[in-house]
Amino acid sequence: MQQVVEDRLSPDLAVFPLAFLWRHHIELALKDIIIDGRKLAEESLGHPAGHGLVNLWNKARPYIEACGDPNAPELANVEANIHEFEKVDPRADGFRYPRARDGVQPNLTGAPREVNLELLHDAMLAVSNFLDAVQMEQATRLDYRSDALAAMQDY
Repeated sequence: MQQVVEDRLSPDLAVFPLAFLWRHHIELALKDIIIDGRKLAEESLGHPAGHGLVNLWNKARPYIEACGDPNAPELANVEANIHEFEKVDPRADGFRYPRARDGVQPNLTGAPREVNLELLHDAMLAVSNFLDAVQMEQATRLDYRSDALAAMQDY
């Protein structure tokens, strides 16, 4: 994003790669939260399947809420952004391919005609920071559990 601004690149050329990277980042962060959430809850492990952001959000949300205030306003903001991405690119291939699998229909039929890249970047940065904070909280809890188990074994 910074390169687009500094070099005054055409936003039209940057929208697809930047949106794809943000969408993919959110998907991976949600999957990581689910995996670590399952470990913390001592549930069966396994890698969450699929690329649907709303489905992943719905699976991750209980683990996110376990890390903090379930009524935090940030949850509504993150959820709204995830729903917007899902609406625009439901199969996670729209930002990667200009045409649908039939080679005729354009991808991203639900996309807005214009995108403010700076606004998109700021919104996704807020989502990313939130998800990063959840991941750090989960990692801290997993580390604490591991240290406590190790200390118990020493006795």
